[in-house]
Amino acid sequence: MLYNAALVLEGGAFRGQYTAGVVDTFLAHHIEFASVIGVSAGSLCGANFVSKQYGRAAMININHRHDHNYISFTHLLHRQTIINLDYLFEDHGWQWENFNERAYERSASNFTAVATSLITGKAVSFTNPTGNELTRALKASSSMPILAKPQRTSQGLCMDGGVADSIPYDVAQQQGYGKVIVVRTRDINYRKKATSRTLTRLYHQYYGRDYPLFVRAAIARPTVYNRQVETINRLTKAGRFFTIAPRQPVKVSRIEGNVKKLRQLYKTGQRETQAILPSLRQYLQS
Repeated sequence: MLYNAALVLEGGAFRGQYTAGVVDTFLAHHIEFASVIGVSAGSLCGANFVSKQYGRAAMININHRHDHNYISFTHLLHRQTIINLDYLFEDHGWQWENFNERAYERSASNFTAVATSLITGKAVSFTNPTGNELTRALKASSSMPILAKPQRTSQGLCMDGGVADSIPYDVAQQQGYGKVIVVRTRDINYRKKATSRTLTRLYHQYYGRDYPLFVRAAIARPTVYNRQVETINRLTKAGRFFTIAPRQPVKVSRIEGNVKKLRQLYKTGQRETQAILPSLRQYLQS
């Protein structure tokens, strides 16, 4: 059933396995939303959700996590970034399920990927992109600072949407939706610590000369993120938002190498979403 509501998917790199479990549970129960908005790993999960490709996001990160063509610190030896996002959009043979863009385009859901402009340091969005624009938007939204390279898009050079807008519920509000389902990849009590001196130096080293506004946004991210979390929790308590978040702190790193932990987090997302489906339907139908 298609609900007149917006689904907002937080990023978190490999913590997105939780989100993959959530949206696969929605697919299993034929739950769809008029708008799907994702940032970073959330954008990748969101695109697969819109194209109705059950299990695809989880399969890639579980079965291909240790392919050195995808993620490897040895890339640094060749002056390349640790994460090769191009890998996600290539054909890797019979065991690889390619993205079904025809199904994505036929979907009744609108899809929005959120990224951060390197020039302005502000969030930019790509709604219903197709073809090369879709690929560029997803890569831009998912390009974590330092670990991946900036992507050239129709809105200029962009990187990780989480820098400027980690949980883009504001996009859902701008689109006019009164019902917003937020999927977190952190438990509701999690708050970011202030940006460390080391990370601050790295931001300046990598981007300071050409993109000072991006650096400013990256350093300020914890403050903005924690403010977003407070707003989401308040609106959820008031019954205006519906939040799905891990019940326990997530012990999976951004580029987690333990495949067993990735598989467990995916199953946790499935199990916890299954448990709240009656409450979710009540919220959507009220």
